[in-house]
Amino acid sequence: MALASGRNNGDSRDENLRNVSNDKKGRNYIYFGLGFTIIAILAMACLAMIMFSGSFQPFNGLGGITDHLPFYDNSHNEAEFEGYSGRDLILVCCSWGEELADGELTYYIEDHMIDEDRDDSGSEVDRSSIEAVTKAFTEWDSKLEGLTLSETPDRRGADIQIYFREGQNEKAGITNNYYDFYGFITKSYVRISKGAFGFAFSGNQLEQIAKHEIGHVLGLGHANFDGNLMAAQVNRGSGSVSGCELEAVYTANEWWFEKPSGSQPLYMRQPLTDHIDCR
Repeated sequence: MALASGRNNGDSRDENLRNVSNDKKGRNYIYFGLGFTIIAILAMACLAMIMFSGSFQPFNGLGGITDHLPFYDNSHNEAEFEGYSGRDLILVCCSWGEELADGELTYYIEDHMIDEDRDDSGSEVDRSSIEAVTKAFTEWDSKLEGLTLSETPDRRGADIQIYFREGQNEKAGITNNYYDFYGFITKSYVRISKGAFGFAFSGNQLEQIAKHEIGHVLGLGHANFDGNLMAAQVNRGSGSVSGCELEAVYTANEWWFEKPSGSQPLYMRQPLTDHIDCR
């Protein structure tokens, strides 16, 4: 009887050890699952914070026009003007957000050509071309009341980045405005062609192109009539910033420009209209 009792006690101990082992494995799986869940929740929370704050950086070097954020391509589309027959107007696209809150937008002009095929920099840009773009910013800056456009040597810190590309292009200029989660502009990238369709642009033409693209940067679409800076085709446009373009910029960014003098606006908002009548 004693021998039989000893064997039974040993079997019980073995069973207990197996149960303890299984319990440990079960707890390990639970801990692993909880840990994975916590990490996933933290990662999703961080991603949500980045998206809501609009803090994605869409540019990483010369090849950095990316799709991290939605952007507005200023390509002309006749369908934009449907319903406006017989009226001369400029379309209003969008507004700058918190970058405008200090009353200043900074711009950077790259002094080397971009090679879009190789995604890097090429030859130096001639001084006359850079001066043409500088003059374009100077005219906008001198005519806008309540907003300063300032050049900066810091490319990554600039609100607006300007690049030149070689001729033989179909578009004189392209502006990509990038938005935050709420639809406010956070960055602008402008590419200006040195020529198009086999013809090189003069300094005055480059200045006009730059003024036109700055209009897009500031929230304007195209004009539907000739003789205006925002006309879709360079040869049908104007080389100067008129009162209608200024009114359109004020309308696009009304939350900032309509604030009481010397005070901060109460809140940011999108434009209340999608166009401005010029005549």
